[in-house]
Amino acid sequence: MKLLYIIVVFLFSSLSIYAQSEDSTTDAAKKTQVSVAVTFNSGLNYYGRTDSLKSKGIYPSVGINFKNGLYINSSFVFINNKAATNYAATIVEGGYEFGGGTHKFSGNIFINGFFYKQKTLVQSAVKATSGINLTWLSKAIDFNIGTDGKLSNDIDIDASFGLDHIIRINKVGNGIIVVDPSAYIYTGTQNFSKSYLQQKNVLFLPAGEQLITTNSKKFNILSYEFSMPVVYAIGKMKLIIDPAYTLPQNLITVPGHPEQSETGSNLFYFTTTVKFTF
Repeated sequence: MKLLYIIVVFLFSSLSIYAQSEDSTTDAAKKTQVSVAVTFNSGLNYYGRTDSLKSKGIYPSVGINFKNGLYINSSFVFINNKAATNYAATIVEGGYEFGGGTHKFSGNIFINGFFYKQKTLVQSAVKATSGINLTWLSKAIDFNIGTDGKLSNDIDIDASFGLDHIIRINKVGNGIIVVDPSAYIYTGTQNFSKSYLQQKNVLFLPAGEQLITTNSKKFNILSYEFSMPVVYAIGKMKLIIDPAYTLPQNLITVPGHPEQSETGSNLFYFTTTVKFTF
């Protein structure tokens, strides 16, 4: 808990410093914007991990981006599978976006909270996340790096590394199309519990067995992911189609207990979003 407190204080201190430094150089063209969107996800997953019912998701969202870079948004997650269609959770994120435009660097600092109606999402153990994402922009290729801390019963530290290349196609009808082929590696810590029976002895004589449980944490590659988001922007509307292929790595398995093991395999899925900005 102490580590999460340090992370949050650091992030909000950084956010405040960024906001103060950027206020004096904010592009005059920037303005406060409100956005509403609806997203469909054909295969809900968490670093390639899925639930046993292979759930789909629909999540409407609403957000506000202030002209100084601060933002806040909320998403309301509904899941659909063979068993039912249910409201599952609300995700609230606040943060600060910086750079972009003519800047070589861009990114955001964020903190979010997960409020679950029911523990049906794969990541339902995660209660909150805070982190930072950075992008170095160039004409040939963009380099992306991010890190965050996830609070559950313990604290996990994740890091991501990615490459992408933005292709802009102007004047398609009354709008424009942007294509962004991307490749990412996701890494992070994993918490393990191991139980075994140990022989107890009293005065060198056997006296039964004792259950011993040990805990450990290991930093691993969690998944590889390749995607190609396509954005069609016309007026205040954006239509976003994002096909992706994810390859989960280092799934946790508990021998004899499939209910405690992670479920996942190479997965093709896509998200489709309709977004309006005012």
